[in-house]
Order: sequence, then structure tokens, then C-alpha cells
Amino acid sequence: MKNIFFSAVSGIILITGCAASRKQLGNEALLPEIDVIQVKENSDEALKLAQEAKLEVEVTTNKLAEIDNRLILLSEEVSSVSIAKIEELENRLALLVEAYKDLHAQVTALESMPPTTKKSASKPVFSPASAATLLGSTEYDIYQTGLRTFQNRVYDKAIEIFTDVIKQFPNGQYVDNARYWIGECYYALGDYASAIASFNHVFDKKNSSKADDAQFKIGISYLKMGQQTMAKEELKKLIDRYPASEYIDRAKKYLAEIK
Repeated sequence: MKNIFFSAVSGIILITGCAASRKQLGNEALLPEIDVIQVKENSDEALKLAQEAKLEVEVTTNKLAEIDNRLILLSEEVSSVSIAKIEELENRLALLVEAYKDLHAQVTALESMPPTTKKSASKPVFSPASAATLLGSTEYDIYQTGLRTFQNRVYDKAIEIFTDVIKQFPNGQYVDNARYWIGECYYALGDYASAIASFNHVFDKKNSSKADDAQFKIGISYLKMGQQTMAKEELKKLIDRYPASEYIDRAKKYLAEIK
């Protein structure tokens, strides 16, 4: 009887063990098969793509840095060129204004001439001879030569010519203008102290047409010399003394930039 009991227990254990083994095999059959070679190839491909992406990022970063450097250099060049160009254009405009003022003065002088006959009392009549005399004065000719020399950027020679105008015609029509352009010559040469001295002499003539021009350039000359306090003072003088000047807006801009 005892033997039969042990036999039955052993049979149950055997059957249970077989069932468990069969279940384990079934579970293992459900797990996907891992292809080691494929996994390695995928990993290598991913690493390769990552390295390529990193290289592209580095190349792009270098290009951006190069572009930034170029932009900085270009900005500096444009800034410096712009200032020089603006000053050159201002001088050319001033020369054109000079020519216009001269022409206007000549026309006014011609219109103020007495009529040649009584019949023309209501309307002046001018002769070619009288016009030629007015337009061909020695002072005017020398002064115009100085302006042309300045325009050609021969500043040392222009200083000599304008100085000759002042010496020959100390009470002439173009003395204050000549002094102003002497100042512009020194300014162009970078001798700002001499430029300021010349610009100040423009005020020797009362109500000079170049007074506001001279006052503005005095302020800018001090600014070029790094004397910001003096520059500020002179630019404020322009605003106070010449409120209708064409330089008011620029003077205010410079004053806003001065610390």
C-alpha cells in the first residue's frame, strides 16, 4: 500500500514538471530572435550619421563665425567710409551753395544798376560790358581758383590761394569765405587746431553768411580732437545763435551722442 502511494506522488511530480517545462518552452518561443549582426550594423550606421551631423554642425558654426567677422569688418568699413563720404558731399554742396550765392549776388548787382536810358526806367537794361566787368573781378577769380583747388584736394595750395585773397583784398567781398575755406583745408589735413583758429576768424566780419557753417565746424573739430566738453559748448552755441541753421539737427544728434 505504501509503495502504491509513493508511486502516485512520483507520477504527479513528473507530470507537473513536464507541464512546467512545456510552459517555459512555450514562453521562450514567444520571445523575438535577436540578430546580433543586424544590431551591430544599425549601431554603426547610427554612429556614422551622428559623426556626420556633428561635422556638419562644426562646418556651419565655422561659416557663421566667418560671416560674423566679415559683417563686423564690413560694418566698420562702411562706417568709416560713410563719414568721409558725408563730409565730402557736404563740401561739394557747400561749393554749390557758394556758386549759387555768387550768382545771386551778381544778378542782384546787375539788377540794381541804373538804366541806360530814361525809357527803360521801369525795367533795367544791362550791357554785356557791365556784366563782364562784374563777373570778372580779380578777387572773384582768385577766390574761385581757390575753390577749384580745394575741390581737387590740393589743400596746401588752396590755403595759399585763399590767403592771397585775404592779403590782396582785406575788405573784399570774399574775405570771410576765404577764411572759412582755409579752415576746411586744415580740417581735411587733420590739423584741427589750425582749423578752429581759421573758423573763428570768420566771425571777424559781422553777419557773415558762413557764420553758422564755421560755428558747426568748430564744434566738430573739437570733437575730432577728443575735447568733448568744448565740442558740446560750441555745438550749443550753434543752436542758440543760429536757430534757423541747416546744421541744427546734426548738432543735436552729436550732442545726444556726447557723454
